[in-house]
Amino acid sequence: MSKQYVILFIVFMFLLVPDAAGSAMDSPYLLNISINSTEDLSFANHNESPIEGNWIKLNGGTPVTLPALNLIFNSVNSSNYTLNGKAINITTSVDNYSDYLIEYPYSSHSIYTNVSDSDEVNLSFFGSSHFADLSIDIYLVNSTIDEVWDIFNDVIDGNTTLIRNLLNDSEERLNYSLNGTGDNSSISFGSQQAGDYVIFILLNSSHTNANEYSILSSTAVQILKYESVVTAPASAKTNNIVPVQIELTGANQNYTYGAILIHKDAYEATLRFEFNGTGKQTNLTIDGADLIEMGELTGINLSSLNTTKLQEIIETVIGPENGTVAFTDNTDSISASFSLTTNDLNTGDYYLLVGAYESGERLVAFDQSIINIYTPSDSSNGGGGGGGGGGTSGEAFENIICTETDRQFVGKDLNVKYNFILECNCVQHIEFTGLTSAGKVAAKVEMLNHTSTTVDKDAPNIVFKNLNVWIGNMGYFSKNNVKDPTITFIVDRSWVSDNDIILNTISFYYHNDYTNTWEKMPTQKIGEDSTSYQFKASLPIRGSLGPMAISGKNLVYVPTSVPTSTPMITPSENILEIISNATNITTWTEIWKTKVPGFQALTAIIALITLYIIRNRRD
Repeated sequence: MSKQYVILFIVFMFLLVPDAAGSAMDSPYLLNISINSTEDLSFANHNESPIEGNWIKLNGGTPVTLPALNLIFNSVNSSNYTLNGKAINITTSVDNYSDYLIEYPYSSHSIYTNVSDSDEVNLSFFGSSHFADLSIDIYLVNSTIDEVWDIFNDVIDGNTTLIRNLLNDSEERLNYSLNGTGDNSSISFGSQQAGDYVIFILLNSSHTNANEYSILSSTAVQILKYESVVTAPASAKTNNIVPVQIELTGANQNYTYGAILIHKDAYEATLRFEFNGTGKQTNLTIDGADLIEMGELTGINLSSLNTTKLQEIIETVIGPENGTVAFTDNTDSISASFSLTTNDLNTGDYYLLVGAYESGERLVAFDQSIINIYTPSDSSNGGGGGGGGGGTSGEAFENIICTETDRQFVGKDLNVKYNFILECNCVQHIEFTGLTSAGKVAAKVEMLNHTSTTVDKDAPNIVFKNLNVWIGNMGYFSKNNVKDPTITFIVDRSWVSDNDIILNTISFYYHNDYTNTWEKMPTQKIGEDSTSYQFKASLPIRGSLGPMAISGKNLVYVPTSVPTSTPMITPSENILEIISNATNITTWTEIWKTKVPGFQALTAIIALITLYIIRNRRD
């Protein structure tokens, strides 16, 4: 792979990975830095819970699928030293020099574009109940890699001037209150100009001592300068060419364009952060390749790229058979075309990342889609193992509204629960009991615009949502590997009322490929709130699942023919007729299994700052 080709991937990788950290301890704070006992910086603990882990979730914009990200934190438990006449005490709530691991809980991260209705930065904060009913200050700041790294080094050297200046010079500062569970889901910065930002959430000073900063969370915000239109096929053969085109809207400068294919199984990374209490001994690696070594950024600053280092990183992370890259020279054209080769690539689903890079402005346009690479033969991969990326759907890309994947550990006799959180996804959970030890197994949900393009019949009745569900590799979802599988989903109240849907006719269907029919699964309403109804349905145990649908019957007024008149059937009579003719809804007598062995959160909030600095790109 040419050295210059690695640049675009690194840009995209750092864009898509938001700040993340966590710890195995129960303490509300992971890290505390005390300077002369008069200044304190505290960093809140994080864990793998998407609703209790002190995470920021961006809303609106365009959701971009993130790499599956694991974080390992290895740190000193405490460090005391004197530097430049200042007594510095650093403490962490982790065991001394032990590995702690966390899986970042979100599968997507929103990016914004500098156009109307796409530039409004909205977010939710899902905090620990320890911070319930407290006030918070939320800062939106411009920053550079060097600036934030200098802040980190200065703080552990006893100097808080830079972090105070950064917050004081923020673009905006908002004050909000957290609710009784430590959350707030209605935070808004409104419309913002194109650029790279970072959000910091701190406890309001009314809850802290003088000269004390209590940082609860942070995340990166990307507002792209231009919209773009990307054209690419939904699938391509191995040993062939994938034509890709990108065109910018409203652009008139010089740009460098790039396109990258990354196999879904390679779209993941393990970040290891080692910290001994001083910046000089801080190391960060991604799958073994150095990002920070002895406190210094290695080839990450995009104003002076070390392409040799970047090539080392990308080849280590992706591997030669799991990706391909095309890159243009700088051009004054607002469009570009690529011919991505699939020679020697593994088959399967690939993420296609396409973007435009402007010197001084960094990434100014970006698009993500999925392309399936296949071998045109009758050969079969077979296999009944777990793992994998959740299966290959073959769905036409233009029919996919959004895709969400969750990975969970599957062990023998363990109850497994997958959680889905995207607003575009009506599926909340998938659960089953594992019968074999399969390790990490992925569950993928594709929400569709219409009936799946892989079937030729619509689901019966009035359809609320069409979707595809895939679990594990082909053949994994069998009676030898799983039992008692269920799916939990929500149905909008507005859809029910607008279509006069009879509530107890709402059912979950799956498409039987062998009989080419839609089969109804046992479905039961289990809850409701002011906006939706919650249902749980059984899932078929068949290979790797596939096309599904949620539908219901509506209230229809049917005239009754008589010789002398045509009186209308009353609504109550018609309802009884429909219900009596409807298939009975099966209910369960078993207790729903709701607990799942968690993936223990075992890394550190200090990685939050470090992850931000390696992929926040503004000079």
